[in-house]
Amino acid sequence: MDALFPPPPALEAFGAQAARLVKALERNRLSPAYLIEGGDADTLLAAARALAAAAVTGAPPGPRDPGAEGRVARGTHPDVHELTRDKQTVISVAALTEVLERVGVTPLEGVRQAFVIHPAEAMEAQGLARYLKALEEPPAHTLFLLLSTRPERLPDTVLSRCRRVRLAPLAEGAVADALVAEGAAPEEARTIAGRAGGSLGRARRLWRAGAPALLAALGDAEAPVVRTAEATLAALQRHAGEAAAEDEREGDMRRQHLREVLRDLIHALCVDARDAACGRPVRWVAPRTPAAALDLLRGLERLDLAVVSNVTPAVVVLSLAGLLRGSDPEAPPA
Repeated sequence: MDALFPPPPALEAFGAQAARLVKALERNRLSPAYLIEGGDADTLLAAARALAAAAVTGAPPGPRDPGAEGRVARGTHPDVHELTRDKQTVISVAALTEVLERVGVTPLEGVRQAFVIHPAEAMEAQGLARYLKALEEPPAHTLFLLLSTRPERLPDTVLSRCRRVRLAPLAEGAVADALVAEGAAPEEARTIAGRAGGSLGRARRLWRAGAPALLAALGDAEAPVVRTAEATLAALQRHAGEAAAEDEREGDMRRQHLREVLRDLIHALCVDARDAACGRPVRWVAPRTPAAALDLLRGLERLDLAVVSNVTPAVVVLSLAGLLRGSDPEAPPA
């Protein structure tokens, strides 16, 4: 039997559930809608694209298109329709309606169409209603794949109509291997993977932002704190701009990408702070006593809340520098 899914991390993310999906494909018994949920949006998307490629080609038992996975990933497969935020925080009703109009259309190449919607919780209320109406009597050749890192934000009317597939966090080794394959040095990849919480997306962002060098500079007690914070923020803003440009929605997404990478940095430091509190080796924070490590952890959690609350990034970065050096200047309120 041909392999249906691409190599790790997508295959590893499905884990034992891959066998059940393969059996459903073999028997042509896929559910009309799946909710693929987990902590890492990148992993969810890779897994959904892999399942979509297998579903539209009908493999097994039908003939398999060996190039389907690549075409789905590039967005060029005519039977796989992918929808994400078209505004800063939501998937608009207009964008969703345009996609749903294709539900009744006969597939152009494959045995079915697949609609990948991510993040599902970003659909506006009116858009959710239209999605549910489309799902009332879905054609046999239609498959919906909803992706979510926050499934609790979806209404019960959506959850009850999906077969839910929960993806476990990736193993550190799989994350490190993926970074090395993309060009990271092995030691750097292992360090970042160990602080990414099983999230390939977070690991990629930390690597691309140059997190090790940025955090080393922020924690350097000999460097001017304000100047270092300004330089760090400028580097993060450049990274956010590049990431937003890749989304082709630079004006809308730059701030979102900046908040995302700030939270990634804070998450990585929290891992180090917990290790320090347990007496384990650390990489990105200075060695400190368990009590001081717990103080640092509490400060980092407060900063994470500040990012979520849209506190000015300049204040967050300055406060982060203070925390890493043992103080907390101008700490934003929780």
